[in-house]
Amino acid sequence: MGGKRIVAAIGVLVGAGLLTGCCLFSGNPTVTLIGPPTATVGQTVTFMANATGGGGTYTYVWMGAMGQGQMATATFQSPGTQMVSVTVTDNCGKTASAQVYVNVTGDSPGGNLTGTWQGEIVEFTGRVFELRLSLVHAGQTLQGTAYHAGRASTGSGTFIGTQIMFQFPFWFNTAVNAVLTGTVMGNEMSGTWRIGTTIQHTWRLTKI
Repeated sequence: MGGKRIVAAIGVLVGAGLLTGCCLFSGNPTVTLIGPPTATVGQTVTFMANATGGGGTYTYVWMGAMGQGQMATATFQSPGTQMVSVTVTDNCGKTASAQVYVNVTGDSPGGNLTGTWQGEIVEFTGRVFELRLSLVHAGQTLQGTAYHAGRASTGSGTFIGTQIMFQFPFWFNTAVNAVLTGTVMGNEMSGTWRIGTTIQHTWRLTKI
């Protein structure tokens, strides 16, 4: 009776594909990932995954790069340390992962924002006021001061790709933040802004 139950259990596992052929003895797959240790913003670089062991017939899932199969490419849009990883799955459903880190240098596509930006900010009522930003840009990080109507407020933000976000305590109510979000195109930046969660209107600045 016991022998029949063992045979029956093995039959169920085989029917489910869990003890078929190589899956019974294959072990786990391994994968190594090869790619450049450095790159510059806007440069397209290539990565190669080499899988071995397991049941063979691998599929590849990439993160931080675009690829099908063993090869993938990435074009980094901002400086800093970027990670690319791959996960392989063999035909027995077993997985292995690997990752590499790339030191990306250079300015974001919108350039370096360090300097003084002058322009206007528009309230939801339609009133237009002068706005000036003095920014220091390093990597994806912004530090600086927003000036308006003789008042100054120190803030911080991010610049990723061509997208900017800068927030600072609102000049007339420092208990809440004013948040500027928008796009940088060459020597101009523009977008919308809010006070806390209340949407205001638009802003536009030019580098001077």
